[in-house]
Amino acid sequence: MESLVVSIIMPAYNSEKYIADSIQSIQKQTYSAWELLIVDDCSADTTVAIVEKFIPLDSRIQVFQLEKNEGTGVARNKALSRATGRYIAFLDADDLWKPWKLERQI
Repeated sequence: MESLVVSIIMPAYNSEKYIADSIQSIQKQTYSAWELLIVDDCSADTTVAIVEKFIPLDSRIQVFQLEKNEGTGVARNKALSRATGRYIAFLDADDLWKPWKLERQI
């Protein structure tokens, strides 16, 4: 069952206060076959710098930046176009998951 990859889509905009906790809630999942695609919608804070600290430590995390602020829908669609998983899950940059969330859904 672990071969069923879940693509987690996370749009982010000025999320420096919350995004590290959101990413860590994904990393704590009991189901480990996932990829996290974060799309930054031209944040004016340190959101991207925070995300970039996670990338060398976890190859399942990717970040993309929009060239101009276009909104959550465009950010989600950009991530969806790059998703490789069999399943899609959405998580906003200021939300948290329980550790068993993906395992129970799969």
